[in-house]
Amino acid sequence: MLELILLSQKLAAEKALPYVLHYDAWLSAGGCQIIALAECVFEMLASPIITPGRKHRADAQKRRKLCSGTLVANLIVATLSPVHYAGLAVPLRNGKLTRYDRKDFNADTLRLVIEEVENAGLVSVEEAVFKERRTVIAPTSRFRQLVAAHGVSLADIHHLEGRETIELWAGSRRSGQKTPVDYVDCQEADTMRAQMAEINGFLNNTGILLDGRQTGPVHLVRKFRVDQPEDARSFDRHGRLYGGFWEDLPKEQRHLLTIDGEPVVDLDFASMFIQLAYCREGLQPRSGDLYAIPGLEEHRKAVKSLMVSLFFRNAEARRLPAGSKEALPSGWSMERFKAAAAALHPAIAHLFDTTVGFELMALESEILVGILMELASKGVAALPMHDGIMVAASHKELAVETMQSVSARKVGRSLAVVEKPIQSPPRNNSPLWSSRAGPERDRTDLDPHHPLPNDSLKVLKGSYGCISK
Repeated sequence: MLELILLSQKLAAEKALPYVLHYDAWLSAGGCQIIALAECVFEMLASPIITPGRKHRADAQKRRKLCSGTLVANLIVATLSPVHYAGLAVPLRNGKLTRYDRKDFNADTLRLVIEEVENAGLVSVEEAVFKERRTVIAPTSRFRQLVAAHGVSLADIHHLEGRETIELWAGSRRSGQKTPVDYVDCQEADTMRAQMAEINGFLNNTGILLDGRQTGPVHLVRKFRVDQPEDARSFDRHGRLYGGFWEDLPKEQRHLLTIDGEPVVDLDFASMFIQLAYCREGLQPRSGDLYAIPGLEEHRKAVKSLMVSLFFRNAEARRLPAGSKEALPSGWSMERFKAAAAALHPAIAHLFDTTVGFELMALESEILVGILMELASKGVAALPMHDGIMVAASHKELAVETMQSVSARKVGRSLAVVEKPIQSPPRNNSPLWSSRAGPERDRTDLDPHHPLPNDSLKVLKGSYGCISK
C-alpha cells in the first residue's frame, strides 16, 4: 500500500531523492503513438477486485482509464526529458477537492492506478516521508521499452486547459504545514490569470530546447502566501513564478539551453532584495557591493543568504541558521552579524526581523511578469529566474533595456542589471578522446560564439557603478 511512513529528520534527509518532476494532472495524450501506448498500458493493468457476480461501474472504469492516461503522459515526460528526472513526485493525500484539483478523478483513483502500474512492472515506488516529501515513482526499463517501441516523443504530450495558475498557500514547507488555500475569484486574480495564460502560451510556441531536445509543455504558475488558512485572502505576498524546468537546472547545464536555436544569456537584477528594500523606503542605496560587510568580504554568499533571511522573520533572530556558522569566520554570531548589517544599511535596518520579505517578493514578481509580457509583445521569449531572466543571446540588449524600463515604472527608478556567465565544460583536446567521442565529444561545440568571460559578473548599464550580484 502507498501509505505515508514516518521517519526521523535524519533518516528523511538520507532518503531524500534528487531532482524530480512534479505530477501534473492536466497532462494528456495528444498524438496517435502516445494514445496507443496509453491503451497498451491500461490493458496491462489488473482490474480491481469486486464482489463476484457484479460488474465494474462504467463511470469508475472511465475515471480509472483517464487517470492511467494522465499518469502515462507524466511518466513519458520523466522518461524522455533531457532534464534527467529521478522520478515523478505524486500527491496522494486525501482531502476536499479545491480549485487546484482536477475534478475527473481523485487521489484514491490515482493511488489505485499507481499500485496497478507498479504490479505490472512499469514503475518502482518510493513511499512518501511524512512532512518531508511526496511519493515518488520512477519508470522501469520495461516502461522505457514500451515508450521506445511505440515511437513516442514529447511533442505528443498536450497540456489541457483548466489548471489554476494563481495559487494561494498558507504556512511553509519548512514548518511542515504548507497547505493550499481556496479562494473566490476576483478581478485581481482574473487579471493575473490572463497574464499567465499569455506568458505560457507564448513560451509554448517558442523553441525551448535542452541539449537540442524537447522538454515538454511549459506551465508556469504564481504562488502567493498567507500565514494561516483562515487569514483574509490577498495577493500581495510572495507571488513568484514556478514550474519552469530551467529554474532548478544545475548551472553547469545551462549552456545546453537554447531558445529558437540560439544559446542563452543569464541576466539578473543586482542585489535585488536590498534594492527593493530601499525602494520601499523611497531611498537609494550606497554605491558598491551591497553585501560587502567589513570582515566578511570573502564570504559574500553566506552574507547574502543571511541578510536576505532577516526580511523573513516572525521574531527577532538570535541564532545563526543551521549551516551559517560554519560558513562564517570564527567569532561571528547573529547579534554581531545584524549589527554589521545595520551599520552597512542603517536606512533599512528597521526592516530586519520582520516578514517584509514576502512583500518584496511580490514586488519582484510584478516586475518580472511585466518584463516577460513586454518582451513577449516584441516577439522575444524570456525564461524567468525569480530575480532575472534568460533570453537568446541576440536579444540581450533589448532584454536589459526592458528590465531597466519596467523596473523604473514599478519602483520609480531603474535597477542595475548584471550578466552572469554561462558555465561551459572545458574542452578535452586529447586525441584519444577526439577519436572515440566523435561529434558529441564536447558540449562547448553547441555554444561556439558564447565564451565564458574572464570576470565573474559584468554590470550592464548599471546606475551605480560596478555592482556584484
